[in-house]
Amino acid sequence: MSRCVHCDADNAECWFYCRSCGKRASVSKFGTNLWMRTERGKRTDIEFRTQTMDESVNEMNKERNIGYGR
Repeated sequence: MSRCVHCDADNAECWFYCRSCGKRASVSKFGTNLWMRTERGKRTDIEFRTQTMDESVNEMNKERNIGYGR
């Protein structure tokens, strides 16, 4: 029988949050530091910067036009 870890109330229906106290009814199976890494997530060459969408579009258009010799 499942019980709430906070108030020890019956949780036979296995609710995620306790119907009595409103807190999480069971201990988390995964820690808060869990993260997954995939092939896509191995990139280290990502740059972060603040730029508006208009500035980004204008910059990409300028780079594209330079590439075609215009």
